[in-house]
Amino acid sequence: MFENQAIHTEHKDVIHDVAYDYYGQRMATCSSDQYVKEYVLRVQRGPYPENSWRILRRYNDFASLNTCLQISGIELPFPGKKFIGNMRPEFIAERLSALQEYLNQVLMNPILASSLPTKKFIDPDSYSTPFHDLALQYASMCLRTEGVYTLGQSLGPIGWRLRKHYFKVVHKPQGGNKHSPGHSTTKHHLIKSSSQSHGKQHTTQVCVTTSTEKDYNNSKEGSGRDDLILTWTEFGPDRYIDEKEIHNVLKNFGSVQHPYIVPIEYIASNDNGALVIRKFYKQGSLKDVLCGVTSPCNPFLSKYGSPKGRAPLPLKELALYARQILEAIRFLHSKGLACGHVHCGNVQILDGVARLMDVENFLFGVPSFYRPFFVQHSKINSCESIDVYGFGHLLYEMCMGYPLQDSYARQITDCPDSLKSLLESILLKDACKSSLPTLDQLASHAFFSEYAATFNEQYAAAIAAQKPHLKFSTNAKEQLKLAVQKTENRVRDEQKSVKNQKRLVRVQEMMTSEEEKKKIKQKAKQEHRQAKLRAQNSLQLNNGPPTTVTVSASSGSAGAVMFKSDSANSITSPHDAALMSPPPHGAPDSGGSGSSPLRQPPPSAPPIPPPNTLALFDQALQAAASGGGGGRGGSPNQQHLKAAGRPQLNKSISGDDGYCSTTRNALLDSICNFNKSGLKKVSSSEK
Repeated sequence: MFENQAIHTEHKDVIHDVAYDYYGQRMATCSSDQYVKEYVLRVQRGPYPENSWRILRRYNDFASLNTCLQISGIELPFPGKKFIGNMRPEFIAERLSALQEYLNQVLMNPILASSLPTKKFIDPDSYSTPFHDLALQYASMCLRTEGVYTLGQSLGPIGWRLRKHYFKVVHKPQGGNKHSPGHSTTKHHLIKSSSQSHGKQHTTQVCVTTSTEKDYNNSKEGSGRDDLILTWTEFGPDRYIDEKEIHNVLKNFGSVQHPYIVPIEYIASNDNGALVIRKFYKQGSLKDVLCGVTSPCNPFLSKYGSPKGRAPLPLKELALYARQILEAIRFLHSKGLACGHVHCGNVQILDGVARLMDVENFLFGVPSFYRPFFVQHSKINSCESIDVYGFGHLLYEMCMGYPLQDSYARQITDCPDSLKSLLESILLKDACKSSLPTLDQLASHAFFSEYAATFNEQYAAAIAAQKPHLKFSTNAKEQLKLAVQKTENRVRDEQKSVKNQKRLVRVQEMMTSEEEKKKIKQKAKQEHRQAKLRAQNSLQLNNGPPTTVTVSASSGSAGAVMFKSDSANSITSPHDAALMSPPPHGAPDSGGSGSSPLRQPPPSAPPIPPPNTLALFDQALQAAASGGGGGRGGSPNQQHLKAAGRPQLNKSISGDDGYCSTTRNALLDSICNFNKSGLKKVSSSEK
């Protein structure tokens, strides 16, 4: 996970029976012609969608991965094996979900995600190279040209980097031989490497001196020899120093002297990487001290996967060690060199003094341990801010006893106020979003003056005993300055890509989330209701508002009040009218009389009917006139139409007086109740 870019899974689909996936169709069969379940994993490295691939894995592959990771002691939700009913679609769906959860747990753990078994599982093409065997070859070739050291046995995967390997190394005996410096009189033989990249043994050519190896083993019992350890590291993507100049830069850097930096015994390089020889400290690193590790040469997964003896440091030791490490970082920056790799695994504690180690990693261009964290914060974009950020994580682990597993701390408790203030200025989300303090501001913080008040006197005495020294040529300084600029530019570009990718992921989550789907459905329903309501309101406005008319009963009784709706074919009964909203109090009635008990605001002018409506009225008037002869006067409706006449109709349509509404409704009522059977057919002779 920390090898340049983070790795995560995005999509998986199970292949069973007809073996479908989203990109095509394929099928896997075993020797017995039975279908074999395979799982399609879609993997993406970093923020770039085009840097993705698909691989096929069976359940046995997952089981092998789980077996390799059990050395860490971390409990993982791995689904058990089932022999009966394992081809049912329901069981396959459950198994797929369980394996997805298992992979999520593995890839979210930085220790498990950075292990070689995990990376080989999700990216077999990139991690099938025998890194360990190549490291043996390159390291032995570099030592052979020098003729001073002899390469010993491998220490195995004691570190987290996959392209960094550790070996024992001893001095060659320097006495009485007449051979060239690049040759040795000792006996050489082939051994099998304990390669950490695969389970099978591969033979590699390694020069091992049996006599010196025996001396190395005897040195543990007090033979007087210094224990030495060799580390071979491949060059990383951030190596920006020219190949011609890097040899001189490393040679000058090999002579670095500082009381809080582990000295370098020997350093060399070729076109592929570089090796560094230092003293080996049996007590291990600061991380071994915090985790209670008694055997630093054990595999990385077993040491730090699930340690049982975690314990924080006392406040005075914490303040002293942190102040010493901070002074070493300030010294490197004063020489135009960044560290970039500040964490507990790169700190040695010896006789109450903390010293920084692996400071040459910046020259090698290898990625930082906390790179997946600080690429998520665009404000951490300079080499100084990166070192301050790493120092904050180191301080947190020293204070709490366990590392911070996120890019920022949500809450910091269980520590003094001064230490809490120091941690919050580096690790809180607001601090990461704004700007981190400088190295000089950290050195003058109140926490160090409170718990490490005597540091200045100790530092002055240490400088008097060992004067700091690190010099580069003018050309080397220009190369270092250019390397710092290019490193910062690459970090900024990657931070922009991560930010854009996060934005796309958030948009996709919003579009596919169940809550968003519910909101879309509710919004559609609400818009449908509003459209329906607007249509009803538009129809009501076109037909005019409801009016009240007084209709005279044929029996001559008192007038009955009825409500007439906008439609010409419906009349509301008095009982239903009682349920309607009453008019405003004190409003005048529709007829203009103030004595009426039922008051209604005057209606608005009705719309002018189309010409066919006027023709309908004319026909109704003619029919009433023709059928009303003989002095009978016709029906009451016919008499009403005769009395109204066409002038009243025009007057009602124009709405010039208050009686227009009553006339109009009376005419409409006559038309609706017109009795066609009462009409008499008149011949032309009767006219």
